[in-house]
Amino acid sequence: MTIDQINGKASGMVIFGWFVGLAYYNWFARTPISVPLWAHVVLIVVGIFASSIIIGGGLSLVAAGVTKAATGKVDGSPHAFSWAAFVGMVVAFFAAGYSLELLGSLSR
Repeated sequence: MTIDQINGKASGMVIFGWFVGLAYYNWFARTPISVPLWAHVVLIVVGIFASSIIIGGGLSLVAAGVTKAATGKVDGSPHAFSWAAFVGMVVAFFAAGYSLELLGSLSR
């Protein structure tokens, strides 16, 4: 796979992690975080774009820096980008919980 293909998959993985995090912290947690309907819409619509761009893009830049330091070229190896895809999914999961807490505290 090329790095562009890996980054495309990483974006999908980050969005998946975001939605799983929203579902877990909102419905399946022992103490679910209650937010109004407008906050759900904001978290879903804005959250997919923001998480994909901020988390996915940021980790892709980190992976590019690590790859450049290790191989001398930004596209020298796809391994760091693959790890960034996995890490991005996990980070998005936890970021969804923090976002729910933030919007929950703002709506009270």
